[in-house]
Amino acid sequence: MLGPSPEIQGVGIDSPLFWTPSGTRRVDCTVREAIKEAGAPNAGGTVQHVNSLRGACLAQGVVAAHLLRQAIPGVRITEAHPKALLWLIKVASIDRRVLHVTMGHLAEFITCDVAELSEHERDAALGALSACAMVSAASGWRDIALEEKDSFVPVPPVEYWMPVATSPNHALHPMTGVGGANAGRR
Repeated sequence: MLGPSPEIQGVGIDSPLFWTPSGTRRVDCTVREAIKEAGAPNAGGTVQHVNSLRGACLAQGVVAAHLLRQAIPGVRITEAHPKALLWLIKVASIDRRVLHVTMGHLAEFITCDVAELSEHERDAALGALSACAMVSAASGWRDIALEEKDSFVPVPPVEYWMPVATSPNHALHPMTGVGGANAGRR
């Protein structure tokens, strides 16, 4: 994400960037619950259990984070989930499925001179939107990674910013007792 200067302040990576010993990540439950409430017909298929993902998806995100940290040591990194994000920002709906969302539908959030980008390019732009929300501590967004009590983070610190409300089903950060934009990073 570029700010007023051309330095990179934050990056969104569409891949799990941390795991839990139990195999069940609270963040995935939180996002799954939120997109189900937003109308996603197959929340479990959109936000899959981390143990059911392909190896390349799991490995390449961490490799990308590692290379970014080598090149830009202080860069903030957020995990991103573009397809879930489309439901949460109310661009995807029962009438407009994720597959049919184009850059033109994202004009409220992202400026792009090319109306028809590939699905992967669109998802990269949504990763940048997540990074922008992280860097600016956007209203209505929070770092849901703070909900994980016992996580393994290969390339720390990482965050996971999504526009989701605090869920009564999930505890707040065990170290700080808070969540959201004012919480500390891991």
